[in-house]
Amino acid sequence: MFFSRRRLVNAPDIVGSMADALPLRIFLASPGDLSDEREVVRASVDEYNARCRCESNVAYEVVGWERVRGTARRPQEAINELIGESHFLVALFKGSWGSESGSPWGYTSGSEEELFTGLLELGRAEQPMRDVWVAFLNHPSPAERIVKLREQMSRHHAMMYESIADMRELKTKLTDRLDAWKALAGSKVHRHVDLLPSSGKDVLRAANLRLRGEKLVDLGQAEAGRADLREAAALGGPAEQLAYARFLARYGLLDEAHAATQRAIDHFVSTASHLYAPLAAEAFAAQAGVLRRQGRDVDAIGRLEQALTLLSESDAYAQKVRCRILDDLGLAHQKIGDLGPARRAFQKSLDSRRALGNDLDVCQSLVNLARLEVRVGDLETAASHANEVVSTLRGTPPTALHANAEALAAQVCLRQGRPDEGMPYAERALSLNRQIASRRGEAISLLVLAQCCRAAGMGREAGEHARACLEVNTAMGNRDGEQRAQWLLDQLDE
Repeated sequence: MFFSRRRLVNAPDIVGSMADALPLRIFLASPGDLSDEREVVRASVDEYNARCRCESNVAYEVVGWERVRGTARRPQEAINELIGESHFLVALFKGSWGSESGSPWGYTSGSEEELFTGLLELGRAEQPMRDVWVAFLNHPSPAERIVKLREQMSRHHAMMYESIADMRELKTKLTDRLDAWKALAGSKVHRHVDLLPSSGKDVLRAANLRLRGEKLVDLGQAEAGRADLREAAALGGPAEQLAYARFLARYGLLDEAHAATQRAIDHFVSTASHLYAPLAAEAFAAQAGVLRRQGRDVDAIGRLEQALTLLSESDAYAQKVRCRILDDLGLAHQKIGDLGPARRAFQKSLDSRRALGNDLDVCQSLVNLARLEVRVGDLETAASHANEVVSTLRGTPPTALHANAEALAAQVCLRQGRPDEGMPYAERALSLNRQIASRRGEAISLLVLAQCCRAAGMGREAGEHARACLEVNTAMGNRDGEQRAQWLLDQLDE
């Protein structure tokens, strides 16, 4: 992950066939007292690209906070998104630690938050970040936090750093680093780093536990995943608390899930400057999701409308969050029979997603609209939406959206009088929900499967699935689900 202070040997050019490759992006993080050093980094990278253009197809591009446009939300959040799109990060420290970034989660300067954001991205297998390099430039009296960061890195050997005496040495050592990074151009090995920010909050451990917990749940290891998510929520901030809340809600532990969402909300309402942000909106929306599962749909609608007021319509990431909240708002309206507002919310979300060009998100909107068409009796349109979604999602990693799409297709087949064709969809939905540990989804899939079996004349199998559905709903305390399963069992008995 990090390299020693010895001069690095030139790595072989393993990407020589990448004739049309885009430049590898280097995010440059530093406090405001390093403007000259930032120019040296940019000039060194430009010189390196020009010198190596004939030898290799690997080129680099330096980006920094200057690349980020003005935004209504906390500026550092937009900077962090740019880091998430970068392949490498260079952090420079000299005399000044830097100014506050407005983060409530453990960072005391923007440069520190950028460094730790890069380290978090390094631990995520699906993200492009491949390496982080920290350079401490010579200064007679560096800030105390710079000294402590350097001592911690040296003491724990979690990552290696460079001591830089002057501008010439900065250029030399950066050039060595660029040579070494060529070997990392074609692939990534994600790595976790043990390092504490100046606040002492273990943000890296919390984030890594969250990522591991979510992965374990996806792999069907629900209890192990829950243990990691619980510990992450105790150590971390709103992101970890919401991840744990989502798990609890999906597993039917609604009172605990509500409490976890409230702890996340409290992070934002305590400081007004953090309130108008996508993560704050997601916290309110997550609590609305719990309220809906508790049968409190009118309360949920109020929470969701509050969440929408926290988002800027001019910000691309906020638009994605806005679409998810519009989905939830449409579902809540649909639940209480307000089909006009439900359709408008779903259509707004679909229009925005088509403009953004994300196929998976478009599928979510189509699932929502298809369920609405089933509600109003337009089964042909519903079937068309469902088939498009299922065909798009097949072969991609399993999520709740996959399970919902399969269950929807089964329900449409059932409504159209084709229960035999619906059963395979329902069986796939059941398998997917068990794999991702969604007990609520498992209960719905069992009910749909029981309904298909009953309509196909398979009474014994229908009874088995209905009883399993009843057991899952009883364990979750879902009275509505219990009543549906019991009604079906009574019909089978008759």
